[in-house]
Amino acid sequence: MANAKRVFAGAGYLGKRVVAAQGMKVKNPRYFEIGDLCWFGPGCRIEAWDSYNGIRYEPKIIFGRDVRINSTCHIGAINRVEIGDECLLGSHVTIIDHAHGRNAPEELEIHPSRRNLYSKGEVVIGRRCWICENAVILPGVRIGDGCVIGANAVVTKDVPDYCVAAGNPARVVRTLQEPQQRPRS
Repeated sequence: MANAKRVFAGAGYLGKRVVAAQGMKVKNPRYFEIGDLCWFGPGCRIEAWDSYNGIRYEPKIIFGRDVRINSTCHIGAINRVEIGDECLLGSHVTIIDHAHGRNAPEELEIHPSRRNLYSKGEVVIGRRCWICENAVILPGVRIGDGCVIGANAVVTKDVPDYCVAAGNPARVVRTLQEPQQRPRS
């Protein structure tokens, strides 16, 4: 395992007991907030783009407490990506809040890598979600608490609390029972 303090050097906030595996690639960790007990698997790529093609952005990437991210996940922001407490991401998950251009007719003759980055909105993932392998979460999406996003799903719209979403494009296929509140002693 790599030294998390070295991998995330200069992070806006770095919690306690964070683990970063070898081979991680990070861009601009000063825009990251990483909660306690987070774990990042090998080959993850986490990028906060504050400029591209001469245009400035104000990115923010937030990981809550005890977030577990498996190998080769890609998280990118020019706007805001937030992953709530106690979430689990399977391998090869992609979460991005932007795209290369708006796909407007005047852009189609421009090489995609030369188009300006554009965000349709932030991505917010609630607490205790499980995002299964190869899922893709696209810009402007909110995923509620306690959700499961199926393997290979492409999430283009919001998912309410305690739901299972699957498919391409993802749709809610099941509603889960909200956990009962435990009585306080």
